[in-house]
Amino acid sequence: MTQRGVRIYTAFTGIFLLLQGTSTLAFRLYPPLDESFPQLLAITKMIPPHSILHILTAIVALSVLFWGKERGAFWFAAGFGIFYTGLALFGFITHRPTIFGLQPFDHPFHLFLGVWGLLVTGLSLYSSNRKKGSV
Repeated sequence: MTQRGVRIYTAFTGIFLLLQGTSTLAFRLYPPLDESFPQLLAITKMIPPHSILHILTAIVALSVLFWGKERGAFWFAAGFGIFYTGLALFGFITHRPTIFGLQPFDHPFHLFLGVWGLLVTGLSLYSSNRKKGSV
């Protein structure tokens, strides 16, 4: 169950960030898209470096999911969980947008996704240690 949790987390992160990053980057680079649906960029205020970070992270997540097996998904969830939790805390404390143009509404999402990653890795470790102890 918990190994499955890190895989679900990695899959969700990869798919969500790929969709989000490619859509906002496309809307930034091709103005007719933004003109036809201006709400996307008006709401997210995404800038290209932020979109590119999401795309690159998604590529890593999906690559790990397909070729990294359980161990790769575990390390992705742990690393990304630490990074996103730290990014959220940095945003909450400093209120600075960083080079990624982070907005105040980004921080709760980063915290949610970061803590979720840490939670599934913690549960995976706990489950793994319980199995070792019972054998």
